[in-house]
Amino acid sequence: MSTIIDSALSQTLRPSKPKRSPARYSVGWVVALVLTDLAMFLAAAALASRLVFPTRPYFGEDGVFISSLVDIVIWFAIFARVGLYRRSFALSVRDEIYVSVGALCLGIAPQLILFTLVPAISTSRLVLVLSLLFSILLVSTTRASIHALREAEGRRRPRRIVIVGSPERAEQAAESLEPPDGTQILMLPATDLDQAIGDGINDDPDLNRVAWFYQAKAWSADAILLTEMLSPDALPYVIEAAARNRIDIAFAPPRIRAQAYQMTLRTDGHQVLIVPAPLPSCTVPARLLKRAADLAIASVVLLLGAPFMAVAALAILLEDGRPILFRQERVGRSGSIFELLKFRSMVVDAEERTGPVWSSHADPRTTRVGAWLRRLSIDELPQLFNVLHGDMSIVGPRPERPEFVEQFRVLLPRYDERHLVRPGITGWAQVHMDRVLDPSRAGEKLSFDLFYVEHWTLFLDVYIIVKTAAEMLFHRM
Repeated sequence: MSTIIDSALSQTLRPSKPKRSPARYSVGWVVALVLTDLAMFLAAAALASRLVFPTRPYFGEDGVFISSLVDIVIWFAIFARVGLYRRSFALSVRDEIYVSVGALCLGIAPQLILFTLVPAISTSRLVLVLSLLFSILLVSTTRASIHALREAEGRRRPRRIVIVGSPERAEQAAESLEPPDGTQILMLPATDLDQAIGDGINDDPDLNRVAWFYQAKAWSADAILLTEMLSPDALPYVIEAAARNRIDIAFAPPRIRAQAYQMTLRTDGHQVLIVPAPLPSCTVPARLLKRAADLAIASVVLLLGAPFMAVAALAILLEDGRPILFRQERVGRSGSIFELLKFRSMVVDAEERTGPVWSSHADPRTTRVGAWLRRLSIDELPQLFNVLHGDMSIVGPRPERPEFVEQFRVLLPRYDERHLVRPGITGWAQVHMDRVLDPSRAGEKLSFDLFYVEHWTLFLDVYIIVKTAAEMLFHRM
């Protein structure tokens, strides 16, 4: 095993980034999303009302109108709370449908609780159910269309970013960025920003004689990233000049990067403090919330999936005998070792000759029953017991074997940060990459895992679950 990993991966394995990262919305696109969402929510409510009360005016009666209005407000609040007006977690047009479905599903529980506690505003549950179905269809369709328009706009007029600073620092900042496809980056060397700014202010308050600012303006830059902080006296002039030319100003210090913590700015007197804090995914409230969701989902899926698990166990027993379950050591949260459970899909003692190796497509060790179990993802169902036991979560980075972890943590910086959260049955990497990967893509997989750890929200879990279910249904994983 060691020879295979060392010779192959040491040559091909490199830290890498996802091909695309979720993009933030501009103000214009936020306005477009809010208006189209409002129109679609109203259309869904009106259609539902007309179907239930065909002989009455739209929304049937006052009570239905009020309940529909409350329904729309709740969904808008959910969309805003989970960040659907800040950034898109969808990396494709099809993903936008999954995102919309996930957000709409999150609104069901608050509505049920509210309408139960205040029955006066709940006059027709059928209208609400139909409104949900129409909203899924209309909102997801319009958001997918807007996603396509944004991609087309990005190709037509790519974003332009200027990075100003010493060549070494500018190069580091450019490597750390994860801009959308097509983004153009121009690096302008400047060894002493304070001196350049000071000279420019003395000669021209508009900074037109500062070389790098003039070049950025002439290049029609959308944003200027400075690798060094400017003096407090010069900064107001830079902000004013940039705003006048519709250029965003930001700082990209090379020693401050997104990692396993979050940074906030706080002012104490006249001193600005950069305050590090744990990621939301690593806080006690988040872990309790995620644990409660895991227990609820795992219990329900085990109950519903029991017949399928019984059939799978019987099929394995009849084809290849015992053992029915496959047990394998994996690395969990904080580097702890646990036994992962799966239905056995390979011949007994499959690694007796090869030693620990990654599975591959059309693996000759796979049994006939095992091939079907893998295709339908039924082989993963026993991991629900790992979830109940607390070794795993429904969503999280896929757990890796200790033998490979030892290799990857040497070759890949930040590899151990994926162990800050419980590993999952499915995850951000699983829904955006192939199910069976070559070891050389471990760097790309790590970047997806780190994105999940850094940006975790309950909504992100819901979205991943919705997409996983859809991909399993259509056998795309």
